Amino acid sequence: MSKIIDAHCHYTVPEYYEILLKNGAELEDGFPIPDWSVEAHLELMDEAGFEWTMMSVSSPHPYFQDDAEGRGLVRKFNEKAAAVKREYPDRFGFGACLPLPNVDAAIEEAKNAIDELGADSIKFASNSRGMYMGDPAMAPLFDYLNEKKCVINIHPHRPAPQQEGIFTAGPVPLFEFLCDTTRAVLNMIANGVIERCPDIKVIVPHCGSFLPNIYDRFLLIREILVPKGLMQPIDVEKSFSKLYFDLSGNPAPHLLEFLLTVTTPDKIMYGSDFPFTAKPLVLRNLKRLTDMLDEKPNLTPYKDQFMYETARKLFKRP
Repeated sequence: MSKIIDAHCHYTVPEYYEILLKNGAELEDGFPIPDWSVEAHLELMDEAGFEWTMMSVSSPHPYFQDDAEGRGLVRKFNEKAAAVKREYPDRFGFGACLPLPNVDAAIEEAKNAIDELGADSIKFASNSRGMYMGDPAMAPLFDYLNEKKCVINIHPHRPAPQQEGIFTAGPVPLFEFLCDTTRAVLNMIANGVIERCPDIKVIVPHCGSFLPNIYDRFLLIREILVPKGLMQPIDVEKSFSKLYFDLSGNPAPHLLEFLLTVTTPDKIMYGSDFPFTAKPLVLRNLKRLTDMLDEKPNLTPYKDQFMYETARKLFKRP
């Protein structure tokens, strides 16, 4: 098997479970939080052939009403991840989480994570308790991350407010995750964040979410709204061209081909979504993906690009 880098996977710490239970949020996404350990993760990596993996916090976003508690948990998360990276520097990297929506605290945490802990990226929730990526209040944070030429990996989060009592309000990953990621990226582009911060590299998860579906419609809406002064004159095509995408979420052939209508092979990378996707399913999905890449002539030339090279270059792996 060719070499593989896993650009989208997760980790947890005991303190995370405790704060979720304290806030009644253990099923906030309608999805159980899986157990995780370094040993189990390494076992998967060895069996699947993962050379290196980029772990980050999933959802729910570890920040509730108590600001001091949220800042402390975020720092604990980042220190635990940094310790794993120090112990296994050739196997693990990590994306640091931030105590948003407290922007000042987020800048402080980003500085510590990058300069002291050696974070490989900064992880954003699509919305942090209602504050979406692209919110003007986040401008100082994005300016700092642009100065540091950071990689940013997005993970979707339960939208707030959300209509309860409908099916998709239960298993949020089924539908709302894709919507919320799309909403966050569109907000960033429409507010000029990608153009204003050209040195950040943004990774969109789950095969682009709904962005391939919405791309042409976004171009049309821009042509209607900009002349009326209802939207900034944004270069949507240029902003899209700077985005990266991971293949977490069980990509099917038609989804990968659809994603390639809005990006290029050198912006796509593999992601397992472990442990939220359990080991047997990770292995099954991986085989399905690699078989598909071997069997489809239009995709086969890009197999190493998707599975290894894009992430290797982005994360500056040797």
